[in-house]
Amino acid sequence: MNTITKIATTLPVLALLSACATTAPATPDTTDTPAPEKVTAAYDRMAAAPYTCTDGSKIMAKQSINKKQVMLNATLPKVKWTEQKLVLNGGVKGDVASYVNDSNPEAIYAWHMKDDKGIFAIKWASGTEYKVNCQI
Repeated sequence: MNTITKIATTLPVLALLSACATTAPATPDTTDTPAPEKVTAAYDRMAAAPYTCTDGSKIMAKQSINKKQVMLNATLPKVKWTEQKLVLNGGVKGDVASYVNDSNPEAIYAWHMKDDKGIFAIKWASGTEYKVNCQI
């Protein structure tokens, strides 16, 4: 292949790469999810902490770097959840971390942690409650 053919075939690729490098990223739509459910905090690359609960449930919990949010991945057989993802807001006071998500009108979710123990609770609008103790 001669030099002119090589240049002619690579110019479109270079133009495409240049266009991609200078295009500003799109701003996400802020109307799709209520504010309490949005992940507004940064998370490190550490793995989530695995909790095993007294009723056989499993919860993976990962706090944000600033400790203002927690991401949960919950498998709760009694509630018929399999790897349900939740983001809860809250913070740390002393040696206890407490987080709540009340953006769903059907239920309020809460997660509390101290040392290697955790408590997860759900309170539905009907008044029914579910609570489980967990440990790493």
